[in-house]
Amino acid sequence: MRKFHWLLIFLFLSGCATLGVMEFDKLYGVSNVENRLDQPKATAIQTMHFNDTIKPLIENRCVVCHGCYDAPCQLKMESRAGIERGASKAQIYGVERFKNAKVTENISDIPGLTAHDLNALRKEGFFPILNERNQTEQANTQASLFYQMLQLKQQNPLPKSKLLGDNFDISLNRSQECATIEEFEDYKNDYPLGGMPYALPGLSTAEHTELTDWIALGAVMPAPIPPNAQEQAMIARWEKLLNGTSPKEQLIARYIYEHLYLANLYFDEPQTSYFKLVRSRTPSGEPVDLITSRRPFSSPYADGKTQPTLNKPDVFYRLIKHTDTVIVKRHMPYPFGDAKFTRITELFYKPDYAVTSLPDYELINASNPFKTFAAIPDKFRYQFLLDQAEFSIMNFIKGPVCRGQTALNVIEDNFWVFFLNPDSFNRFKTETFLNDNVNLLQLPAGSSNETLPIWYWRQYAKDQKEYIKNKLNYLEKLNLDENEINLDLIWSGNGNPNATLTVFRHFNSATVVKGFVGPTPKTAWVISYPLLERIHYLLVAGFDVYGTVSHQLETRLYMDFLRMEAESNFIMFLPKAQREAIHASWYVGTNDEIKDYIFSDEFYQTPQTGIDFKTTDPEKEFFKLVGEYTHNAQVSTYNLSSLPEDNTDKVMAGLRKIPNINVHLLAQVSFVMVSDGDKNQVYSLINNTAHTNVAGLFFEDDRLDPSEDTLAVLRGIVGNYPNAFFQVNKSQLDQFVSALTSIKTEQDYSELKDQFGVRRTSADFWSYADQLLIWYKANQPKSAGILDFNRLEDR
Repeated sequence: MRKFHWLLIFLFLSGCATLGVMEFDKLYGVSNVENRLDQPKATAIQTMHFNDTIKPLIENRCVVCHGCYDAPCQLKMESRAGIERGASKAQIYGVERFKNAKVTENISDIPGLTAHDLNALRKEGFFPILNERNQTEQANTQASLFYQMLQLKQQNPLPKSKLLGDNFDISLNRSQECATIEEFEDYKNDYPLGGMPYALPGLSTAEHTELTDWIALGAVMPAPIPPNAQEQAMIARWEKLLNGTSPKEQLIARYIYEHLYLANLYFDEPQTSYFKLVRSRTPSGEPVDLITSRRPFSSPYADGKTQPTLNKPDVFYRLIKHTDTVIVKRHMPYPFGDAKFTRITELFYKPDYAVTSLPDYELINASNPFKTFAAIPDKFRYQFLLDQAEFSIMNFIKGPVCRGQTALNVIEDNFWVFFLNPDSFNRFKTETFLNDNVNLLQLPAGSSNETLPIWYWRQYAKDQKEYIKNKLNYLEKLNLDENEINLDLIWSGNGNPNATLTVFRHFNSATVVKGFVGPTPKTAWVISYPLLERIHYLLVAGFDVYGTVSHQLETRLYMDFLRMEAESNFIMFLPKAQREAIHASWYVGTNDEIKDYIFSDEFYQTPQTGIDFKTTDPEKEFFKLVGEYTHNAQVSTYNLSSLPEDNTDKVMAGLRKIPNINVHLLAQVSFVMVSDGDKNQVYSLINNTAHTNVAGLFFEDDRLDPSEDTLAVLRGIVGNYPNAFFQVNKSQLDQFVSALTSIKTEQDYSELKDQFGVRRTSADFWSYADQLLIWYKANQPKSAGILDFNRLEDR
């Protein structure tokens, strides 16, 4: 009887959905992707209207929440293809998968979707947000989920209250209600405040009219603008270089692709257009036939073969114009013009080294770059990564592992990064050491993703410990004296601003910028070639956002090894007598097993540093020496002291006086817009949350140390996911600084926001957001794009 009861409920619920489909079929015709695709192409007037009016509206009101991997309901609105694909009930993040999910992100590389593409996506569970039934004005609105969600917001605007209240869930891992158009009536009744933009003010009457009229008239989207003649010439030049037939040329192209596949490539300094490097089944001169794969080193062959053909490429590297809206959380610009063409040619192609065979695409081999690219001299590979080191690290920050506390609690909230000198390859014969230890550098991606057992981690730990031991023995055999452990081992950059970097972690997101930015951190990473390459193949090329929970856990645990190795490289430059105490201060409260792994006695037996320290704070002194050695001071304008300070800078600098113990009351990332008449200046307040250690996977709250929190007060926009907005008139700036530095309680913070905050519920929210974007594009054009508002606080 009980089984029959549940069966009736199941049939009832299924029947409701079926009745919804039948009702829509009766009123507006049967849903079919061809109905939309068969509409006439955009006219010149429609194209102009879309580009000048509709596209900016979608970007500034929709893409701010619906972009990239973590877009709610997988609705990516930064491209025509994403809007046509629609939404899905399946979640990418926050799901403990024991089987791999299907990859769905590759539409970023597709200028448009065909009927074949869309039909396949509909079978996979993606449902349309635009009308795919009869193309009439009535059907285009009533059968459009996009229209109905906008209309629901107009009918039920945000309540006139300071905070959102219990009717809204804006938590990172919130349950998502992803209703189809056939289910919308139930959604409307259950969630009357669930209209779009969700948990933000609605569109103005004029904006709503523009967008809904466009939908009613068929939501016509023009085809993306193709490359111009100058861009096409550069594309042809690159494709000729990257598709050479010799084994050497094939291997170089594969290496470049596996490191630049996420890049927004640009040919000119103004960055007027961006391009993506992709793999295609077709050569230059023919339409791109995109090869989609789970990872960039996955086999590109449809028949499953894993061995490329020598001297006869059957996979081609192509450049396609990237026409998606630029969203900051995935924007990784990379110069790919004449200078880079010359540099790559001189770095990889001109040197005389032999490549007589091509590596396969077997997972165990392809996931280990030290095996795959052994024929390319390590020094050349390292210098390639160093040339754009910010980009190299940015891949790990903005790549597919970018979301979530568990993915990021492996790093400190604020640390500085610099690099070992590539000249050390020749000096210490590093390449020989790497070749001898290549099997110890195997990464988690080399194992099957399917229900990967946790005990694999113990093998990785064993291999890493053996690798470190071999590294120490290697250093001992070099018989270095103390004069050789000096600044010469650090990459000076030779004028390259990528020689020093700063990483800020914002709890569940992170940022990397050039230079030493913000307050002096507790730790630093000194990165070598093996570390830099492994970070890329662990957290970028080898990380599968659609993979199992075991894969993601293995990746997080392995990153512990790399962080500790980078920190150990830094410790090596400090006075021998103080290394252990400094190192131990970074790992307060760790258990005995972790301590046994971290604090190897052999580590402290490396040679004495040759740096003549003058103070009792060698860390801080070493940072200063490195900054001078790399000419770091002129790299970034984020530090208030990097330019002649105007009066606004001087007043804002007073925010540094907030007591450490009270910094935790602030949001992780706050933007402060200071207005002086018609001029604005934007500052970022970054909350650096201190930890006793970051060696644990869970229970992070137990390892917080508020007494050591610091606040970075920076000129400009730093961060992809703002948490709080403030609007301050310059005449009130002293009052704002005084109030903020005096906060001691949550009530104090709330009162600060009452006076200066721009909350989610503020009537002038969109006006502020528009001003912020205008300022961003005008003042930081090379990094600017659409910010993500999903993590704005409600306080």
